[in-house]
Amino acid sequence: MSDTTKDREIVVTKLIDAPRELVFAAFTEREHIEQWWSPRGATTHEMDIKPGGVWRYSQPAPNDALHSFKIKFIELDKPMRLVYEYGTDGVNAPPPVRTTVTFEDEDGGTKVTLRLMFVTAVARKQAVKYGAIVGAMQALEGLADYLASV
Repeated sequence: MSDTTKDREIVVTKLIDAPRELVFAAFTEREHIEQWWSPRGATTHEMDIKPGGVWRYSQPAPNDALHSFKIKFIELDKPMRLVYEYGTDGVNAPPPVRTTVTFEDEDGGTKVTLRLMFVTAVARKQAVKYGAIVGAMQALEGLADYLASV
């Protein structure tokens, strides 16, 4: 029996009309990342973009609540690959999602692939139910829009 992770992953790809180095920078440099990743009204509390480094931010939610998030950077292989763990920040937070982002030169632009790996198939199914696939596609659209204006 082969070990498969397909039931635990989401893969989203987009061709972005920008050079690979710039697209990688948009994922790894604060002046870029805060322009397209975090929504309006989000607050960065900590950002150290290097292997082992952490980015913590919060964003407003309904009922005057705040949602807090934590990204732990695992690997930065400029300009080809980025690996991080993404999840909510706090006590009793569910396990984070391991995300691998690859950047490939293609047709004068950059093919960006997001591979989100969940701890369990149930966690993936729950994330899909709450819009993870659409959210990942919207994030890449937001990235493309931002880079078109840079």
